[in-house]
Amino acid sequence: MTTYIFGYGSLRNRRSLQKTLPGKRIEGHASLDGYQRKMNAPVNGRLYLNLVPNAGMTVRGVLIRVTDNELTTLREREVGYICVNVTPRINRKLSGTVFTFIAPDRSYPNMKVPQSYLDTCLDGLNSNAKKKWIQETVIENEIEDDTKKPMYINAVKKDAQRAVG
Repeated sequence: MTTYIFGYGSLRNRRSLQKTLPGKRIEGHASLDGYQRKMNAPVNGRLYLNLVPNAGMTVRGVLIRVTDNELTTLREREVGYICVNVTPRINRKLSGTVFTFIAPDRSYPNMKVPQSYLDTCLDGLNSNAKKKWIQETVIENEIEDDTKKPMYINAVKKDAQRAVG
């Protein structure tokens, strides 16, 4: 049986994905119904993207076909997240299972979101898609400008202006 990962943040960025799985390709786009993006997944003292239930929302992302070994590697990358089967909520017909990474929905008022991570998530989106992405994402915490010395280990260099902040 085929296994896929639904990437909705840094994993939807080809260059960031390849830092963990060199040569791995994104298979295509898909949407996940009943969830919304929220910056509240704590990793190493900073906040990263998460998915939280929201019946009225849909999250666009990508599908990445993975082997069992690659899934294990991604589980190591996605520290603090739970690998969740979301196959029934994917709006695309597939023969296989789709997993994504979700952290508990909690608040961390003293933590910040690294701009380098946000830039990695937004890289490759046109200006209208970036604007929509930001509007649909719950960001309650301060964004920390770490672009000169990125705190996010899988950050990709961004040539254009920052999208937020």
